[in-house]
Amino acid sequence: MSRFRGKFVYTIDSKGRINIPFKFRKVLSPSANETFVVCRAPNKCLRAYPKDAWDTYEDELASRPQTPETLQHLRLLGNTLSESTLDKQGRIKLDTEQIAIAGLVKSITLVGYTGYIEIWSTERFSEYIEKADDFDKVFFQSVEAGLRAK
Repeated sequence: MSRFRGKFVYTIDSKGRINIPFKFRKVLSPSANETFVVCRAPNKCLRAYPKDAWDTYEDELASRPQTPETLQHLRLLGNTLSESTLDKQGRIKLDTEQIAIAGLVKSITLVGYTGYIEIWSTERFSEYIEKADDFDKVFFQSVEAGLRAK
C-alpha cells in the first residue's frame, strides 16, 4: 500500500493538470499502474487514491448495506469520479467539476494521508487549518473516539 506523507504547494495549470510530487510518485505500488482515481471529499477538497487502493476502497463501499445514506454516498462519489494516469511530467488531470467543487484557482495544496492524497485550494486549506480547534483537543478527542470504536 502506498504511504503518502507531507504537504506540497503547487499550481494548477489552465488545462486542469496538477503535479504529483516525486516523493508521492515514488511510493506508488506497481499495481496502481501510475493511475489515480480522484473524487470529492469532505470539507470541499478532493481525494486522489492510487488505482489499487481505490479498487479496495470501492469493494468495501460495495459491501455496505444498501441504505438511503450509503446509496447517496455512492452516487455523490460516482458523480465526481475520474481516473487519471500520470503524464511524462508527473501530472494528473482534474475535470472541470472537480476543480469547481474544490474551488481550485491557481495555488493548490497536496497533503498526503497515508493511503490517499487530499487536493485543496491553498487558500481554503489555510482557512480550514486556522479555524480548526487546537491540536491537543482534537488529538485527545480522536484517541477517545478510537478507543470507543474498539
